[in-house]
Amino acid sequence: MRVKLDDIEAFVMVAELGGFARAAEELNITQSALSRRIKKLEEELGARLLDRTTRRVSVSLVGQEFLPEAVRMVEEFNQSLSDMRDLVQIRTGTVAMSSNMTVADTLLPEILASFKRENPRVRVRLTESSSPSALDRVLQRQSELALAQFGEGHPELAFEPLFEDRFVLICHRQHPLARADNLVWRDLADHNFIRMRMGSGTTNLLERSLGDQIQYLSGDLEVGHFNALLAMVGQNLGVSAVPMLVRLKRTDLDLVVRPIGDPDVSRSLGIITYRGRSLSPAGEALRRTCRTVLKRSAETVLKELELGIGSSG
Repeated sequence: MRVKLDDIEAFVMVAELGGFARAAEELNITQSALSRRIKKLEEELGARLLDRTTRRVSVSLVGQEFLPEAVRMVEEFNQSLSDMRDLVQIRTGTVAMSSNMTVADTLLPEILASFKRENPRVRVRLTESSSPSALDRVLQRQSELALAQFGEGHPELAFEPLFEDRFVLICHRQHPLARADNLVWRDLADHNFIRMRMGSGTTNLLERSLGDQIQYLSGDLEVGHFNALLAMVGQNLGVSAVPMLVRLKRTDLDLVVRPIGDPDVSRSLGIITYRGRSLSPAGEALRRTCRTVLKRSAETVLKELELGIGSSG
């Protein structure tokens, strides 16, 4: 049996409007075309749905049994079309994304505020985690996209870099290095360096980037989270080097941020998606918002670096 929805809709219209003329006008087809649809449907079902005389059309007993189901099918199809249009036009929908903790604490509030202003009925399911975990959620297709640092060895993923998060020195305002200019890594040799625990992404990146100069970063404090590190620097227990965005996590502390180089160290943040897999309309809209906000943030951070970043929270 090959029944078309157009034929079912034709029957519903004739039954509800009481005649072929009004039904044909409503469907914007000729009466002969409408008659062909009804005849085809009756042939497929093997039963007469309408009783016709020269003066009137009425629904047959079989048609009366079939009519509620026919109405339901037409209404469900029309509702499905309406729901799909809403999804395509980003009026509704759900988008799942993940991010590392630093991005979640600093950039995501602005990203989501901007996105929700434009798409108030779209739901966002956010998972905050480490960068490797954020990538894994995209690999497992639990998130459409992620905002994080990209790791090696993931050919299934596509990375769109948008933000170079440069490492900077942070220290207490009363620390001697707070007023230093043109800092290089060896300048930290005589100061207690508070580091992230061994094996963390931050420590691994510093070790790869600095090579032998990692010897200048020595101290007696090691922590597992950036918030703890910032709090300890805020108590003038030592200095540290963190990505610039990390500083924005605790603007309440009396910290000074100074550029440090030779070499410059940075991590690349951007949008991670599953390679070759298209995003939903809502996911694509969120990706556009991420691009806009991250590029704007990158410009702001660059200006602060050029000015020397001597400010505190």
